[in-house]
Formats: sequence, C-alpha cells, structure tokens
Amino acid sequence: MVDDFSTIEQHFRPEEVAFIQQAGDWIRQSEDEYRGILTRFLNPREQYILQTLVNRSEDLQVHYSGSHINTENQRAFIAPEFYDVMLSDFELAVLEIKYPIKFSELHHSMILGAFMHAGIKREVIGDILSDDKQWQIIVDAKMVGYMQQTVQKIGRIKIELIVRDLSQVIAVHDDWEEIFLLLSSLRIDTTISSAFDIPRSVAKSLVEQQQVRVNWTTLVKPDHMIAIGDIVSVRKHGRLQLKMCDGLSKKDKIKAIVNIIRR
Repeated sequence: MVDDFSTIEQHFRPEEVAFIQQAGDWIRQSEDEYRGILTRFLNPREQYILQTLVNRSEDLQVHYSGSHINTENQRAFIAPEFYDVMLSDFELAVLEIKYPIKFSELHHSMILGAFMHAGIKREVIGDILSDDKQWQIIVDAKMVGYMQQTVQKIGRIKIELIVRDLSQVIAVHDDWEEIFLLLSSLRIDTTISSAFDIPRSVAKSLVEQQQVRVNWTTLVKPDHMIAIGDIVSVRKHGRLQLKMCDGLSKKDKIKAIVNIIRR
C-alpha cells in the first residue's frame, strides 16, 4: 500500500508538490475503496509523475487516454490490478467546431481563450485538434452540455459545438523525431541551445522575452531546470520533450534522449 509520498517529493520540483499530494489522494482512494478513480486531464509531465507514484503500489494499475494514442493531454484511470479498463471509463467526448470556414480562421490560442473566458477550467479540456480546416476539442463528457450553451463565439466568430463520436476524432500524427544529446545541464536555455543548435545567449534571450513555454506555462527564468516528460515550446523554433536521461558521459555530460519537432 502506498501511504507516504513525502520521501518522493524531494525528487520533484517544489511547485509539483501539490500535484503529488493530489495524486497520492487518488491512489489512496483507489486502494481504500478498491475501485477505479478517474482523474482530470493531465499533461505529459503530470502523467509521468502519476505513473512513478502508481509504480510504488503492487496492487494498482494506471491507464491513460485522450481519445487517441498520440494526444498529449490525457485522463488517467487508476484501478486495482483485476479491473478491466475500457475506453468508456475515461468519460471522453469530442466537440467539433462548426464555423464559416471560408470566411474565418481559427487558432489554438483563440479556441482555448474562448473556453477560459467562459469560466471553463483547463482541467476539463484535453487536446485541441486540427487538420488545417476542421477543429475538434477533446473534453470531459460531463461538461458537453454546459460548453455548448456557454461557448457560442470564438472571438467575433459565431460557432456551434457539435458532438462527434470518438471514432470520428481527427487523427493525431506523431511528428516527433528522437535525438540523442549530451547536455552540460538540464537548464532550459542549455537544452534549447543544444536541441535547436542555436547559441546559448540566443536561447537565454528567448526565455527572457517570454518566447518559451514549459507544459503550456510561459517561463522567464533561463536557469529553470527541465525534467522528464516536460514539453518545451520555443516560438519559431519548434518543440521538444525530454524523454529520458541515461546517466553521464566520460566527460560528465548528461546523456539525454529528446523528442523534437523543428519548425
């Protein structure tokens, strides 16, 4: 039984302690009540942390779904080992945005902003998907009716949210390229510099100019340390995800496996 997470907190960032405690509550509830527990949507870093915690329990399993294997934001279902987890357990829904495609243009930030402005929490929204013409949003199924009533405009564009079957979700293509890096440290500016082959001074400036986000949060400190599972978005350069660290080289460089998309 997992009953104490205080010893593991030291291995994570101070700002992650609240999530670790929340994840611990989910795990204890599943153990104590011997049933499945569905979480909110989790970003890749949170998924990694939760997996690490569940791995400490001999009697639990955790599965993830965001409607498609390559979605980034996914809900987790924590359950006893005997439980047969099904897609319906994740309570996912697909909302397609009906809008005048010929006369309007939507962007990810516009869509998310409209939902946030309507008072809808980020935790009930998964990935926002597009095939360059149509847009879909993966959401908590319980929120569908409220979202349809509340979000009827994106910016000045009148829209309608149409429920689609999960089988109709826009395919998510995995464009990540896996690369190997030798890093002097896991500082955000150092990692960006190595991954995108740009001077460290430029990488530092990008962070200070708020052009860099980690797990969808804008950073301003170049000495921020990234961790496994983090997704780093660098404006006009691309995205990267720290997948694994595999010890040190003979010259004490960190041997890192990184997923990357270059623009």
